[in-house]
Amino acid sequence: MSVNEVKNKIAVKDFEVKGTGRKGARTFAIGNEDHTLGNALRHVLMNTSKVSFTGYSVPHPSEPIVQIRVQTADPDGDAIETLKESCQTLHDQCSFVLERLEDMLPEVREDRIRMEKIIAEEGYGDDDDDDEEEGDGDGEEEVVMEED
Repeated sequence: MSVNEVKNKIAVKDFEVKGTGRKGARTFAIGNEDHTLGNALRHVLMNTSKVSFTGYSVPHPSEPIVQIRVQTADPDGDAIETLKESCQTLHDQCSFVLERLEDMLPEVREDRIRMEKIIAEEGYGDDDDDDEEEGDGDGEEEVVMEED
């Protein structure tokens, strides 16, 4: 079997919050992600004064999951809210870079629009139909909290 024939595993859970105790210290397990998101989020988290410690790990290269640890500087802080804010910041930064790139290279915008049409027409990303049958039908993902 060649490298190109290897099939990537799909994470069992899309998102999981681990940890108990003070709400300012949590570990987040994000499924179907890797170093790309882990390092980018770690960087954004470290650049906020709300965070005293953050780090990430990918437990094993064959497992499609990244774990991000967040500890807030304020003992009464909320790690979940801090992660949400950092995700929004990262999204805003990526959108800004994409806009500038598309301004400078119009073919990038044309390519993005073409790909969005293909995805919409062919329904890519809709293979989660099986998961909807297992849930309660409201279309929302379950967030799991567990003790360490």
